[in-house]
Amino acid sequence: MAGRKLVDIGANLTSGQFRRDLPQVLRRAKLAGVDTMVITGTSVSGSHRAVQLARQHAAASGVALFTTTGVHPHDAKSFDERSTIEEMRTLITGKDGDLVVAVGECGLDFNRDYSPRDAQVKAFRAQVALACELKMPLFVHEREAHEALVEVLNPFAESGTLPPTIVHCFTGKENEMQQYLRMGLYIGLTGFVCMEPRGLAVRNMVAKIPLDRLMIETDAPFMYPYSTGRQKKRARCEPKDLTAVVQTIASCYGITEDEVARATTENANMFFRLGDRVPVTEKEDAPAETTQLTGDHENIEGTIVLNGGDGEGGGQLLRVATALSAVTHNVVRVHSIRANRTTPGLRNQHLGTIELVASLSAGGVLTGAKLNSTDLTFDARHALLATGNKAGAFNATSRTGGSVSLMMQGALPVLAFRDTLTQLSLRGGTHVGFSPTIDFMQVPVRSLLARFGIALEVEVSKRMFFPGGDSSGQVRVSMEPVASEKALQPINLTESTSSIRRVFIRVTAFGSSANEKLADHYASALKAAVRKQFSSGESGEQLTIEEECIVEATATAIHQKKKSFRSRKPKERTAVSALVVLETATDGIISVDRTVNVNESTASIFADQIITRLNEYMYSGACIDEHLADNAVVFMVLAEGTSRLRVPGKAHRTSKHLETALDIAARLTGATYRLEEEETSAIVEVNGIGLQRRA
Repeated sequence: MAGRKLVDIGANLTSGQFRRDLPQVLRRAKLAGVDTMVITGTSVSGSHRAVQLARQHAAASGVALFTTTGVHPHDAKSFDERSTIEEMRTLITGKDGDLVVAVGECGLDFNRDYSPRDAQVKAFRAQVALACELKMPLFVHEREAHEALVEVLNPFAESGTLPPTIVHCFTGKENEMQQYLRMGLYIGLTGFVCMEPRGLAVRNMVAKIPLDRLMIETDAPFMYPYSTGRQKKRARCEPKDLTAVVQTIASCYGITEDEVARATTENANMFFRLGDRVPVTEKEDAPAETTQLTGDHENIEGTIVLNGGDGEGGGQLLRVATALSAVTHNVVRVHSIRANRTTPGLRNQHLGTIELVASLSAGGVLTGAKLNSTDLTFDARHALLATGNKAGAFNATSRTGGSVSLMMQGALPVLAFRDTLTQLSLRGGTHVGFSPTIDFMQVPVRSLLARFGIALEVEVSKRMFFPGGDSSGQVRVSMEPVASEKALQPINLTESTSSIRRVFIRVTAFGSSANEKLADHYASALKAAVRKQFSSGESGEQLTIEEECIVEATATAIHQKKKSFRSRKPKERTAVSALVVLETATDGIISVDRTVNVNESTASIFADQIITRLNEYMYSGACIDEHLADNAVVFMVLAEGTSRLRVPGKAHRTSKHLETALDIAARLTGATYRLEEEETSAIVEVNGIGLQRRA
């Protein structure tokens, strides 16, 4: 089909799946006759990246590249009607407006419901209004939301202000298609029409679409046109595969492929007014990038902007964003930091982590990193993950005794892609309320990272419960980097089982009254509870339980901020922390850690609380607990290939950490993911970008 001219009206070229070979992808498309593409923008930051790709690759490939600008319904939860629309308007009417040919991808998706439906409707209506205002074509997404979509569009259509509109990647019912056509809308068909047997219903209605209302697209890397004689259905779709769509459509109409190619190309040129635009391939020079200052922050083109109050809305968002910015050499800006917390803005523990990531990324520039700041920018475009003169050794503190484990979570992805073994000396709290303990990092997290091919070592020289001042815990971390020009291995933990192969129990006692007897008492209670809950019959004889007790019997092991009114001396407390890890017969890792003051809980109550949580995870069928899943996401995104986890279902997850990590990681890297809720568990599937360490 090389002699024909095809227009792919929707290709997600910003996807991480094209990060390593986009020039080759474009060359293959050109050879297949696809000489014009519209790169889909699904967020404001993604739209900026689409423009960058168009300017960077069009001339060399000989493919005319244009873009859309919009916010996908999946991201509607972060849509701000005022600021987001203004950012879109600026992009469309600014210096890059010559490349932006439509508003979108916007619309409604009531199939996956990644954003609340009312938020989707609000975001969609605002973007339709913007398209009407600017008289820009509208590129629409709809999944199981036909009636709601029509309800939004009808007022604009009836007033005569609705611009040319296409329902892209149509997979709906015939009556829905007919209503769209009666409204004057266009229909976009992808490789879905080729699929066996999924696309049969759509194939049967193709001939009922007037040829002058039809356009074609790949929606690459999705919607691979698998059918008899073609590759497996999980193959990556590329723009070159548009030829298969043309072949199938031609057979449906009973006309030649040339006729389909000619009609759809004419429709695309007219719809997007491509004849009025000069593609980058015909320009001598693309305009130079400019940098403008806005307050204390540089408004750098391509900056990925995140709302720090979205999702989990706390430190996790900051840790994921800065770590991934460092390893992918992006610019990230986080505004409205912790906006919904009682004390908004950066706290000392967040600053400790952010500054550590920046120090590991020589050349990275932090702006706004100060106490109580609600706006932070990290520019890692020129970051060098090299040891330089520091010989791979770094010191960091959480300042006021915040969690060392959370500092590690921010640093570990960066350590994996430095150029040699890196050692960290960290000071802070090792057992802090509402944070993972250092035992969690030392045992289950270490085991999890080994699945990706990462060797992590954690040595604890001093443990501290709610530390402060000079009485901080001390931890030494070392990690070997990924081999040069190699990527992390994907992982697959999806097979549920009730069979437990091994149990690990660690109990730590803190305080001046702590002793081995106390630690043994709590460990015995846990051991008995584990055997009672998870052993039965012969399997009980085979269940291996490894037990470890640690005593940190120092007066300063527990930091007490308040003093007794009478004595003005610190009130003594003794605390116990426990970690229980279940290794299942299918290599699953289920863990729970908890820390408590001994005067607030007996050993039996403490054990029952931990066993109850473990039992919930096991009942759900999960292969990994929710906190390990949170830690896994960043590495799944960076790994090569598809990683899959069976995690606790929504009813068994206590926070939005998992969803936040997936959303932020995808936006920072372009990786794609799927979170599919089942009855009691959920499947997380991530298509990693295969990041390789620079030699």
